[in-house]
Amino acid sequence: MIRRFAIATFCAMSCAPSMHAAAADQPAATLPAPVAHQVVDRTIELVESRGLYPRQQSEYAQARAELLAAFDGEPADIDRKNMYGRIRKLLGTLDTDKHSFIIPAGQTLHAARRPGVQEDLRPPVFTLVMTGRGSVLRWTPPAIVGSGPGAIAPYLKSFYDEAAARPDIGGACALVVDLSEQTGGNAWPPFVAMYPLFGAANKANWVDRDGKRTAFVSPARLQGMNRQYAPDRINPLVRFGSGPLAVVVGKRTASAGEMLLVALLGEERVQTFGSTSFGKSTANSSYPLADGSMLVLTTSRYALGDGPVYQGGIPAMHPAAQDAPAEDAVKTAAEWAAANSPQCAAKAPPAA
Repeated sequence: MIRRFAIATFCAMSCAPSMHAAAADQPAATLPAPVAHQVVDRTIELVESRGLYPRQQSEYAQARAELLAAFDGEPADIDRKNMYGRIRKLLGTLDTDKHSFIIPAGQTLHAARRPGVQEDLRPPVFTLVMTGRGSVLRWTPPAIVGSGPGAIAPYLKSFYDEAAARPDIGGACALVVDLSEQTGGNAWPPFVAMYPLFGAANKANWVDRDGKRTAFVSPARLQGMNRQYAPDRINPLVRFGSGPLAVVVGKRTASAGEMLLVALLGEERVQTFGSTSFGKSTANSSYPLADGSMLVLTTSRYALGDGPVYQGGIPAMHPAAQDAPAEDAVKTAAEWAAANSPQCAAKAPPAA
């Protein structure tokens, strides 16, 4: 009997289409049937106990039957590629914005550079945008794929080291958080770095399979993680813990980037500029399988307060004109932030 299922929670790692699997050690083409059974049984168990509901139950039931049919005739070995293909078909029936997938054994995920874009043309983490009311700090947190605690410390070190190397950013009177480089991966390192931007009244929620809502922004927890992994460092965002906050969204802001976007939208002082996000606005959890592969399963959606869950791309409050250069949204966001910032008003020269 097929169980009905829907949403679970936690976003340890989310991956967007800008990620791809990179070959490591090439695994054997076949698997012993007992090991393959463990992979398939565990996948079905996780999907049915924690995953989002399928779009159509009959479609899921058919894909499930086809996956189990790989063991018809009790073969001694199972073709690994064929098994992965059947698992992908099963995951493709779920209502997950195609966000659930399997990473084959012997492969890892890493961030893919934009085709044709040189590394040195990517925006630096900190820049200053000049406006008529003062300079505005633009922070562009880079994407990161590495998971686990080991990924947080080096990310925060880079964040703090670059800030320390830019004493000029101390003169900024407003902040723009530019999520255009957040194309997927692990949301937690940049999430920890931006801890000063969140308040106790944040409205961002995970929504589980039964509709239960759980707040996922805990300023105290984020600050504690920051102290653990970057003790004695001064966060350059502390000055912007109140007042207007502008957020720039790009067309490739996806997955982990959309988690950060929802977290920031949980602050009532935030306004967003730019494009509708990519549309992987769901949270994933990662589960190792018996053959060394990894199941990345969509286990929750996001919502603000009691509002509807997000589905697909999240539109900007202040959309950029079609085909407008990306920098236009940054400039508009900076002008808005400066115009509404008490810090910028305090620095403005008195009227003649």
